[in-house]
Amino acid sequence: MKIVPQTSVGIEIAGQELRIAVLREFAGRRRLLRFDVLTGFLGFSEEDRALYLAAHFKKHKLTSLNVHLALPGTWGITRDLEFPASVGEADTLRSAVALQIENLSPWALDEIYWDCTWEPPAKGGTSVVVHTGIVPRSVLDPWIALFRSARLALTGASLSSLSWAHGVTVFWGKERPAMIVAAENGYVEGALIREGRIYGIHMPGADMAQLVPASASQLMRAARIDSVDQLRVVTHGAASADAGLVPMELPIEASSGAANSFGAICAALLGLSGSGFRSNLIPTQLRYQRNRLQLVPTYALAGALVMLGVFAWIREPYQQLAYADRVQSQVQGLAPSLRSVADEEGQLNRLVERLRALDVVMHSRDSNLEALRELTRILPPGTWLMSYQYQDRTMTISGASDSAASVQKIIEDSGIFRDAQFTSSITRDQYGKDRFSIRATVEAQQ
Repeated sequence: MKIVPQTSVGIEIAGQELRIAVLREFAGRRRLLRFDVLTGFLGFSEEDRALYLAAHFKKHKLTSLNVHLALPGTWGITRDLEFPASVGEADTLRSAVALQIENLSPWALDEIYWDCTWEPPAKGGTSVVVHTGIVPRSVLDPWIALFRSARLALTGASLSSLSWAHGVTVFWGKERPAMIVAAENGYVEGALIREGRIYGIHMPGADMAQLVPASASQLMRAARIDSVDQLRVVTHGAASADAGLVPMELPIEASSGAANSFGAICAALLGLSGSGFRSNLIPTQLRYQRNRLQLVPTYALAGALVMLGVFAWIREPYQQLAYADRVQSQVQGLAPSLRSVADEEGQLNRLVERLRALDVVMHSRDSNLEALRELTRILPPGTWLMSYQYQDRTMTISGASDSAASVQKIIEDSGIFRDAQFTSSITRDQYGKDRFSIRATVEAQQ
């Protein structure tokens, strides 16, 4: 998974037009940024091609991106070679292929560019299949010169069948056979990938309704496929609608509106992902390579900005945590003193309560004595008290008198009693005395 976004431009040459796809890969996701078709491009002069291509790349800000080119299958040849798995080393495999290039190529060795690629054999495998692409220099050199004159970064080139096989493998893996059919104006080109081998076909003609089934049938026979249900079928091309072909939805974002983008997207994938079909026909010394070191200051600045943002984000919580730790340590240091103060405060509160209770008792005693003294002073002769109770400044007396009503009035008129009331009805005893029970409140004395 790439943690730095990477963007690649793929160009497919199909008929007289160029199809350009800009693909971005980041964090395991791929997105088609744009797809364009330069109609009639191959009909332009070399000078006009360079101007047109440079203007297009400049308009859409693509000049800084690496470009991978997919050439039509008829411009070169593709061959699969099988070697024992014991050959092993990459240099040994490439040397073995180099010995056979002269027999495989219809052109002289000094007139071609070639490349080979392969998938490492599975554990326990007995053979390895090497995919070889060959293209005449007379075909590829003008395109290398075109991109140089337009000051664009042509980094790689491959034949269409190899490019499609690479795209299918990157998207869906190699477990299920896949057939790619490109219905273009004037021809049908196809490829079938099964068990690490490529079977290709090219049929010229204008009747797509007949060419497409014929091409598919021939590919299936070559690959020994009995039914189309065994295949993953990918169709595209300018004439795919005329043939009644429905493009397959690709597993990348924003690709639903680009029906003919499959070939260009596969070319762009050559610069983003690896597979056993990823080849590059441009020799190393002729490939346009940008100096990645020039991006180091940009990445360093981006990293510094990220670190600064992270620092700013964690600064306040860190300060709060540090402050909380300091406060906690100070509280722990003051804990013994605080406990001592708390104990003394508790003792003081208890003393205050006892003092308050004592004060209540003393005031209650003074009021009780004052009430008794007042009663002895104001009660008329012929009045006897049989009981006396005092609680919470409330006095209750019972006794006998010649006139209970006069006793109630005398108590009410006293300066230290108020709210004098009978607590029960007045009765007369055998001696002619009124028996009474009176309750009154004792006023606090200042």
